[in-house]
Amino acid sequence: MKSRYDRFSSLILSINKNIQKIKNYEMNNFGLKGKQVQCIYHLYNDEDGICVTQLALLCNEDKGAMSRTVKELEMGDYLYVEEMGGQKYRNPIKLTPRGLELGKLVSKRIDDIFSIGSDGISEEERENFYLYLNIVSDNLQKICQNYGGKNGN
Repeated sequence: MKSRYDRFSSLILSINKNIQKIKNYEMNNFGLKGKQVQCIYHLYNDEDGICVTQLALLCNEDKGAMSRTVKELEMGDYLYVEEMGGQKYRNPIKLTPRGLELGKLVSKRIDDIFSIGSDGISEEERENFYLYLNIVSDNLQKICQNYGGKNGN
């Protein structure tokens, strides 16, 4: 019998690998990268705009990587940075009309894929799954905080 670690880590890594593969495949249809899905998704769901610092937190990316993603999407006319003062990282980022169109497609596709991915799981089971996964995540986060350094590194 596999240990709890083997079972848990194998499942989490497999899910992550599959999500990355799906994101890359789906975004390739638009000439974009899978890592840009999260950015488009969060901006689509926040019409007031999100600053790069907050967007990095939402997408679980560092600020530098998020700035590069924003720049790539800006060059493709999917988003723009609303200039408000001299603070580079506090300016709201918003989707252009082209970005809104893509955001709508991305959001719909995510709903469709996650509906298929959770087929056979009741709403109550899904809520319990997220509750337990959140507990595990919080507990592991506490362990990482004890390691010191930025973000537990």
